[in-house]
Amino acid sequence: MLRHIVLSTFKSAATVAQLDAWRKAVTEMCEASDEVVSFTLGANIGSGPNHHESALVADFKDLESFRAYIASPAHKAYVEDHAKHVVDKLAAVQHEL
Repeated sequence: MLRHIVLSTFKSAATVAQLDAWRKAVTEMCEASDEVVSFTLGANIGSGPNHHESALVADFKDLESFRAYIASPAHKAYVEDHAKHVVDKLAAVQHEL
């Protein structure tokens, strides 16, 4: 099993509508993906200089499944249509469970 964790900080100019569309796109992409075993998406409730605003935690069967997900047309479209418009900073890590 492989866990993919993505922390996002949003652009200050991102609108509420854009952020809502981003959340919807992440959720729909993960729900529709055959590679995603399970996922959670949530907003940060803490605050601090090194905190991000949102976290995605997605589990995959293995590294090959994760790579297929990242290379998929759906993920590429998500990046182009949503992430590039609202995400300012991103941190990601993958680890085995």
